[in-house]
Amino acid sequence: MDPVIEIAGIDDALMDLQSKAVWLEAKSEVRMVTTAASVEEFLQGAVRPRIVTLDLHLNNGTLPADNVTALIDAGHQVVVVTVLAQNSYVEEVTEAGAVAYLHKSNRLEALVSVVRDVHAGEVPTTADHAYHLRHDKRPNRPHLSPRELEILEMVGTGMTHKAIARRLDCSPSTVATHIGKVREKYDKAERPITKPTDYRDRLRERRLERDRLDPKD
Repeated sequence: MDPVIEIAGIDDALMDLQSKAVWLEAKSEVRMVTTAASVEEFLQGAVRPRIVTLDLHLNNGTLPADNVTALIDAGHQVVVVTVLAQNSYVEEVTEAGAVAYLHKSNRLEALVSVVRDVHAGEVPTTADHAYHLRHDKRPNRPHLSPRELEILEMVGTGMTHKAIARRLDCSPSTVATHIGKVREKYDKAERPITKPTDYRDRLRERRLERDRLDPKD
């Protein structure tokens, strides 16, 4: 039997959360062990599992990206779920560090799959997430040199400066210089890289953009 994966659910549609919790317990190893109507309520609670499903649009006036940031700062991983589809919010919560995005039109099996991936340390990109990021029209993609792109690819997958230096047969200080140039270019594009997960998100955006411009059969 698969080990139990505990998650939290934040949504002001509490009846939906309760129904979801019952289904998850009956059909999977995922357990929704606590629920809350707001991020503030959840963070004040005693039970705080690492993985949190967060409704994109809460009715308390909080902004989606702010909610994601608050949860990440408190040490949680955030799977955003929504019944609405607005590109700008999807982009913002991705940049804030949400690990996955899922539309509520999906079956609950899709949520279980995403939670399993996150629990295993992966960063799943659902079809819903890919669609929105591919349609990101903001002209904020800085031009990177081939070497800068190569290093972004490696640092975005979690490689250390020393590991990258060994791969490229150069010094860690050279790697740091290239990374500094990448950060500077994103700063000028008004999309600063302020935390390690930003490298991952910039890499994911570029991969999706590449697939959109050069689709494979």
